[in-house]
Amino acid sequence: MLFTSSSSEKEILSIISKQLLLGSTDARHPFRFVNLCTLDGNQPDSRYVVLREFKEDLALFFYTDSRSEKVAQINKNPNAALLFYHPIERCQVKIGGKAQIITNTELIKEHWNNVQTEAKKGYQSVLAPKTAVSQPEEGWVQELKYQSKNFSIIKVRAKQIECLQLDDEGHLRIGFNKKQEVWQSTWLVP
Repeated sequence: MLFTSSSSEKEILSIISKQLLLGSTDARHPFRFVNLCTLDGNQPDSRYVVLREFKEDLALFFYTDSRSEKVAQINKNPNAALLFYHPIERCQVKIGGKAQIITNTELIKEHWNNVQTEAKKGYQSVLAPKTAVSQPEEGWVQELKYQSKNFSIIKVRAKQIECLQLDDEGHLRIGFNKKQEVWQSTWLVP
């Protein structure tokens, strides 16, 4: 368990922050892969992404192809939701916030330089993600110059957090809302 009914709200937020930091640095941590949900018009559109960086102000960072649908969706409507689950600790963390596409070229360059060569191939496709092709191999055609022109960073700044701790003796749920840069919490019925 990550938290109990005797944990303070401040402790719980600190525990969750620590788990998110571990998810961004440890490839084997359950919070490494997260479900990111954006809006396609009025329809939810979710997919797994990799948590690449976590900041103490509860900003979370992910990489994507700049031509992907999620980039267009975020540019139209920045509302986003993230869903994490820790199967060993039996804890679900749901984060709501505003997503933005990072445009700072220095920051993009810094992150790009940290991407391993093999992973850079994921951003080198000649065709945009989800382009229809007649044969699967057509999607593998790459510009092997390892340029960052299709590389984007998504930043989600948390505004709401909801944690559900599963426990055989009674599940626990707590919600956090950020109001004027201060986190307020409320215990909720699980």
